[in-house]
Amino acid sequence: MKIKFLFLVAFFSLQAMIAQETVIDSVKVKQEKLLQEQQKAEKERIKAEEKILKEQQKAEKERQKALNEAEKAKKEAEKAQKKAEKELKQAEKAAAQREKAKNNIEKAKSKINNNKKDLEKDKEKFEKLRRKGKLSTEDELKWREKILKKENKALELQLDLEKAQNKLDKLD
Repeated sequence: MKIKFLFLVAFFSLQAMIAQETVIDSVKVKQEKLLQEQQKAEKERIKAEEKILKEQQKAEKERQKALNEAEKAKKEAEKAQKKAEKELKQAEKAAAQREKAKNNIEKAKSKINNNKKDLEKDKEKFEKLRRKGKLSTEDELKWREKILKKENKALELQLDLEKAQNKLDKLD
């Protein structure tokens, strides 16, 4: 019976030892799980914030790029407008120069016509006086000088007309 008793004591001691295994506290486990979940949630939140930040940076870059393109387009439009204004001014200036050249031609023609009329009148008057014999040699020389000056003036006016015509041709 001693042996049986020893067996029973050994059996109960063994069972007591097995029963005294380290017991995991369910509260501690829940806290650890909760802590792990919080850490996981924190990591996900950080990743989400980083993703949002990257998207914001990307959006900012795109907005900046769009602003730069808009600014560039605005500058090009201003440049084109200035160029158009400059071309318009040049066209207006060229038109004014052509008009001025045409006016100069008309003036030169008018002066030539007036000079021809005066020259014809003076020649007729000179011939009339000469036929009547009312001219002295000095008077005749003066009249011939006067007629010669008007003929020279006619040649000068013809040169001016040619110059004005050449200027108009160059403008066209």
